[in-house]
Amino acid sequence: MLVAERVQKFSRREGYKPKQLYWWRWKLRADGPSQPSPPSSTEQPRFLPVHVVADVSPVVTEPIEIALPNGRVVRVRPGFDPATIERVLALAAEETPC
Repeated sequence: MLVAERVQKFSRREGYKPKQLYWWRWKLRADGPSQPSPPSSTEQPRFLPVHVVADVSPVVTEPIEIALPNGRVVRVRPGFDPATIERVLALAAEETPC
C-alpha cells in the first residue's frame, strides 16, 4: 500500500483531512527533533523505577466559561453531561436572539 493510500485510509477512519496530516508532518519536520537523538547502539538502555500513586488532582468546583464568537457565554459546572452541553452550545451558537 502506498503512503498516500495509507494516509487516506487513516484520515478517513479518524475523521481528519489528509491535508491536515501532511501539514503536521511538514511542521514537525521543520521544527526539528523535539527529543535528543537516541543513544548509540553500544549503550545499554537505562530503566528507572516507577511508582504509581493515586490521582491527587485538586477538585475543580468553579465553572468553566465558554465564550462563543456571537458574544454569548456558556458556564458549565464540573460533572456536566457531554451530550447536553453539545446541544446547549449548538443552540447558543445560533445567530437568532434569545
